[in-house]
Amino acid sequence: MRSASRDGFGMSDLVRRIERIEAESAIADLVHAYARAVRREEVERLVDLFIPTGAFEVRGGHPDRAEYKVRMRFETPDALLAFLLEGKGKPHPVPLIHNLMIEVDGDSATANSMMAAPIHGTDREILGEYRDSFVRVAGRWLFSERIYTVYDG
Repeated sequence: MRSASRDGFGMSDLVRRIERIEAESAIADLVHAYARAVRREEVERLVDLFIPTGAFEVRGGHPDRAEYKVRMRFETPDALLAFLLEGKGKPHPVPLIHNLMIEVDGDSATANSMMAAPIHGTDREILGEYRDSFVRVAGRWLFSERIYTVYDG
C-alpha cells in the first residue's frame, strides 16, 4: 500500500508535480530568452535555443482557423539566424510575450502565447500568436518548432 501525505498525495505524486513545475518554469524561461535576444538584437544566441533541426515559421491569418498563408519558413536555426543577421541594426520587433500557456508531456511539451511587438524605430506594431513545440535534450528544454501567426489586418 502506498503511503500518502495529509493531502492525499504520495511522494511519487509530489515528485511528478515538482518535475512538471520545473519543466514549465524552464520552458517559460526559454520563451522569454528568445524574446530578450530578439529585443536586444543578440540573434546569435537564438541558435542555442533550438534543436539542430528546429524550424521557425511565420504565417499570416488567424491561429485558430485552417486558412493561413506561410510567409516564411526556416528549416534550421542556422537558416533563421542568417535571415535575422541581414536585418541587424535596422528597425526590429520588441517582443512582449503575454498569456503563456504550457503543457508538458514527459520529455516533450507545447505552448501557446500572444506576442505584441512594437517595431523599434517606427510607429508600427505586430500582433500575433505563437504555437511552440519543445523537447528535453540532456535535461535542457529546447524549441523543436516555433510557429508565429501574424493576425491579418
